[in-house]
Amino acid sequence: MGEVTLHHLRKTAARDTEEYVFSQLIPYIGNKRKLLDLIHQAIKLTNIEDGTFVDLFSGSTVVSRFAKKLGFRVLSNDWEPYSEQIAMGTVVLNEIPKFENFGGSKEVFEILNNAIPVEDYVTKHLCPTDDQNLNHEKDRLFFMRKNGMKIDAMRELISKWIEEEKITEMEFSYLMASFMYSASYVSNTSGLFKGFHRGWGGSNGTAQYRICSDIILRPPLLFNNGKENISTREDAGILVKKLPVILGDIPDIIYLDPPYNQHPYGSNYHVLNSITLWDKPNFPEKITRGTKSAIRLDWRTERKSAYNSRLKAVQEFKTLIEDISSKFILTSYSTEGNIPLEEMMKILGAKGSLNVVKREYVRYRVSPTRLSSKPRNIEFVVITNTSDKPESKHNIDKIINDIRLVDSNIPD
Repeated sequence: MGEVTLHHLRKTAARDTEEYVFSQLIPYIGNKRKLLDLIHQAIKLTNIEDGTFVDLFSGSTVVSRFAKKLGFRVLSNDWEPYSEQIAMGTVVLNEIPKFENFGGSKEVFEILNNAIPVEDYVTKHLCPTDDQNLNHEKDRLFFMRKNGMKIDAMRELISKWIEEEKITEMEFSYLMASFMYSASYVSNTSGLFKGFHRGWGGSNGTAQYRICSDIILRPPLLFNNGKENISTREDAGILVKKLPVILGDIPDIIYLDPPYNQHPYGSNYHVLNSITLWDKPNFPEKITRGTKSAIRLDWRTERKSAYNSRLKAVQEFKTLIEDISSKFILTSYSTEGNIPLEEMMKILGAKGSLNVVKREYVRYRVSPTRLSSKPRNIEFVVITNTSDKPESKHNIDKIINDIRLVDSNIPD
């Protein structure tokens, strides 16, 4: 089992840390890097070590990496293409790919970082015509033009290597895991790609040090757990039925962190999907009515999630839990999710006995669309032991009341 470091604001900063779990983590709404201690408590309550761990909604992959570091064989799943590549490049891989056609990984990263800038999709569609003279009516400002041209050059080069079979699928993923972080780091956003700052860093020039820096790809850190880890990109409800076949047995732990609210990840991180897929979706090069953020439309079709709907989330979750075969189910959620607390506990309690670990958590930001104006909510992990008989209504009510009590003591 690897030595596990928990989140520390400075020591585990994604850009500079030497800690595998936190290195090059993309800024991700809802990612669990600050809640790993809570998740660790839940894992320890299962008394399972050295088993199989399925991260069903892996997102930034921080929980997958954490489980890998704990010694589990990990299956990391997410249906967003950018997340799959991060998982392939950092969770599935135990060792740095050889890149035999280039003499090693160091040489590959040197070639990419020294690529001659070109004007292609990102530069034309997501960058201004002139970094110094911005046209706020016409220019999209996701990246400075100088970085857009480097992104185009590097991504085109990687595509060429794929076509010429100079790199393998896993070598591609190793490069893309780095690419996802580096592109996020220099983006003129606060993490989400639903919009961009007006000017570089907005009116206050927030984070100009990174937005205006030159994009550089750095090799991702890896950790070898000596196990055959897996990445999948499937709808969670479909995948759970296949897990015993994929893993050779039922999983020891399935970890669930479904979307909490109405904001789809496919639209929040559409730029990362476009860089990953490199399919150059058809949008006007400059801003026209309804195309300011150039959000890909496939989030409405291929990757539309029922968890983003208050009307559909409960039934989707109920079906998912009923279809799961696993020794334990760990469910991360908050008091503000689309699934009401009472419904969630009732569904999980029908599957087995329940235990809960919880704590207050500072929100990403307070929004007028939230149910409450409180600056913090309650994040919790429900441990469901499926080998036990269903939880009693008395204990379910007690769990709900305990969470509500803590939540009620948080001032507005």
